[in-house]
Amino acid sequence: MRIAVLRDVRNFVIEEAPMPSIGRDEVLIRVKACGICTSELYLWSGKFKGINFPLYLGHEPSGVVEATGEDVTNISVGDRVTFLSEVGRCFAEYVKAKKSNVIKIPSSISFEEALGEPIACAVNGIQRSNIHLGDVVVVIGCGFMGLLLIQLAALRGPSELIAIDINDERLKIAEEFGAEVSLNPYRVDPVKYIMDATDGRGADVVIEAVGEQSSLDVATKIAKIRGTLVIFGYHVGEPRIIDMERWNWKGLDVINAHERETEVYMEGMRIGINLLSKGKIKIKPLITHIYPLEQINRAFTEIEAKIKGLIKAVITP
Repeated sequence: MRIAVLRDVRNFVIEEAPMPSIGRDEVLIRVKACGICTSELYLWSGKFKGINFPLYLGHEPSGVVEATGEDVTNISVGDRVTFLSEVGRCFAEYVKAKKSNVIKIPSSISFEEALGEPIACAVNGIQRSNIHLGDVVVVIGCGFMGLLLIQLAALRGPSELIAIDINDERLKIAEEFGAEVSLNPYRVDPVKYIMDATDGRGADVVIEAVGEQSSLDVATKIAKIRGTLVIFGYHVGEPRIIDMERWNWKGLDVINAHERETEVYMEGMRIGINLLSKGKIKIKPLITHIYPLEQINRAFTEIEAKIKGLIKAVITP
């Protein structure tokens, strides 16, 4: 089978590899689609230091079951599935997964949009945000994950849902997904706007989904006293400077919304796929670029360049 191997910085190579052998409680899956995560962009570009190559990436897959182990009774050959791959390696034609980490997907959902892992991340982030009916909620960052978070936050019944991003195209999509107000910091001071709009109170829940110092600073300033600051963005590179005086004075509940427990991942995935199947959230408009496995380096290059219109890129082996 073919698999993409990151041999060095910015250098995926397509190689032949043995077909994965499955255990009694595992299934073999032919990968039909695998999303590209920002964390993988950082590995590819060399933003992470001290990485040992080669690397086998890809952890946002969907596909079709090709074989099952002896102890697998609830999954059959031919089932369309999304799944959690604990070892990555999903930029490949085939991969294996534990039966407990596999969820069936209906035929109404395409493989490209059935990216269970990032959907689970967004669901779990919203679950931990503790949004209540009538809250003022702000989502900073309208990339793929931010636009997912906006859709999920809208289902919680906030009194006002505000999106912040420097990309007008993405802000327009945020409005289509439920944001009543969209703010571009290049034109509007988001801190002044939100404090004025809330009579100086601030937002009940602020979700930072960018992963930069500047977005963390804005989130700190607009959260209300005893408000909730959800850090969802992936912060790498230089250490962040925290305004601990303001955090302390406001008595903020600060939530790091990154999950690592498999059971939590899978519960979020089940909830997310169910919402997707019922049309409560929409992924298809966000899958803007699809690349064959042979063009994986081009895909990463264009993500890094932030080419116009790109929200989510997917590899189809």
